[in-house]
Amino acid sequence: MLKAKGITKIYTGPEGKNKVLDSLDFEGHKGQLCMITGRSGCGKSTFLNVLSCLDTFDGGYLEICGRDISQLGHRGICRIRRNDTAFIFQGYNLISSLTARQNVELGLKYKGVKRAERQLMAQRTLQQVGLADRLDYLPNQLSGGQQQRVAIARAMVLQPKILFCDEPTGNLDPDSAKLVMNNIMQLKQKGALVVMITHDSGLLRLADRVLRLEKGKLKE
Repeated sequence: MLKAKGITKIYTGPEGKNKVLDSLDFEGHKGQLCMITGRSGCGKSTFLNVLSCLDTFDGGYLEICGRDISQLGHRGICRIRRNDTAFIFQGYNLISSLTARQNVELGLKYKGVKRAERQLMAQRTLQQVGLADRLDYLPNQLSGGQQQRVAIARAMVLQPKILFCDEPTGNLDPDSAKLVMNNIMQLKQKGALVVMITHDSGLLRLADRVLRLEKGKLKE
């Protein structure tokens, strides 16, 4: 479902070139939960951004749902991101002028789901993450934890084949974190591949695979 071979990512700064990902290999399969750990600044978010086609890479091979990314143009990559994947961002990335429900609806709109159906789907998903009473609130009217749950609902409503998560429970209280992880596990049980960055050692027991990113390489 997701295959990366020899992925290299280099950043150039005042001190020269920094090889953040060094000929990195990774495979993820249907119905797996893969958790990625590592010290702060080791490149975990860069790794996730490359795998999800939010960022480019400088060398290697990336295949998503059987398609070689290097053979696709911008439109082809956009189709994969629209139809096959979803991303839960650490920084929420909500649109400030849209309500919670409208933020969750947005991806469905791009997929061509009719208005009445997407409104209902968004409402149900927000209920699942405990925000039934916050449907029409703007992001600045929500706490950080509530904004995170909106961002999680926005990804979940798409029922993606591959779900990328960057610290999805990092800003949540224990009860909300449990609720969110239950929903993520339901997606996994339906066959989604989940690739998750986490610093929460308590979540590692849920994973099928735990990998550590260190010096640009993944270690099982």
